[in-house]
Amino acid sequence: MKKILFYLALLFITISSCKKDFSDEFTPYQGVAFNDTTWTNEPISNSFIDSLQSQIGLTNPFLNLFNPSLDTTVWLKNNIRIKIPGKSCVYQNNNLNAVTDSVQLKLIQIRKRGDFIRYMLSATSGQYPLVVASAFYVTYSCKNQPVSIDPNKPITIQWEDDDAVSGMQYYSGIPNSSALYDINWQIDNTGTVSNWDTMMNGSHIIGYTIQSTHSQWFSAGAPMDTSLGTTNLNVVLPLNFTNKNTLVFAVFNNVRSVLKLTPSAGEKGFYAQHIPTNANITLVSISLINNNLYVGTNVLYGINAGLQKLFPTKISPQALNELLNNL
Repeated sequence: MKKILFYLALLFITISSCKKDFSDEFTPYQGVAFNDTTWTNEPISNSFIDSLQSQIGLTNPFLNLFNPSLDTTVWLKNNIRIKIPGKSCVYQNNNLNAVTDSVQLKLIQIRKRGDFIRYMLSATSGQYPLVVASAFYVTYSCKNQPVSIDPNKPITIQWEDDDAVSGMQYYSGIPNSSALYDINWQIDNTGTVSNWDTMMNGSHIIGYTIQSTHSQWFSAGAPMDTSLGTTNLNVVLPLNFTNKNTLVFAVFNNVRSVLKLTPSAGEKGFYAQHIPTNANITLVSISLINNNLYVGTNVLYGINAGLQKLFPTKISPQALNELLNNL
């Protein structure tokens, strides 16, 4: 938390020292995209996401070529173990025929709050916030053609987590639109999540085990505690920052969760629903205009129904990554 406050303080100093202050009034910039204050009812474009992610960078996926006819166990360097049963890879158009040629596994694990933002993911299920222990993106291919996992032979992923708790459930990521990473997490009974623990060199190691036959996104999560009541979170920015060039996230500081706020073209703002009133949240907006990055931040200790305002300022890709790494 100290690191978060440190980086937010740096951003505040930068904003305060600018000669031009952002405001709700529109100030034209000759010949540049800052002049566009219009909003759209369409999802944010894939080209915008590609451009933004090329600026901030993504973690490299884990790739592994394996013999699908044999039981396979793969260890990743960050204490993740993957077990793939033999003859579990099948052709998508025929589950009866097991793949025999080499199969490539592609896996991405998302655990850190900053990585949820890098991948533009939202920990929500039908607008309700989730706590997510970990999300995974997994695909299988043979000779550049996608293959599936036999529904009766799930893969197993086991990983360490010092904060592991009971009650996590299996969610699959269902696309909301054609936009990249625009997904909704849904409870899925085709997979399972369980806890595990062991003793190793005198230390008590705990974590999770997930079993899945699902390709692409799935996760271990649980509904967020809203027993003390909920409210809506509403955020506005200066007029130059629209849903065509800006994304807004709510980062929960006390639980592992990040929400991507929904844009409202009619209200010219961003919102999220069913937010716990006692939530400790860091708001983060990220904008890309004329190939320049802009970031706005604000820390909220408890949520009220009023408007929250963000005032973005230009930031380098390196400074943005430092901020994301310390969320």
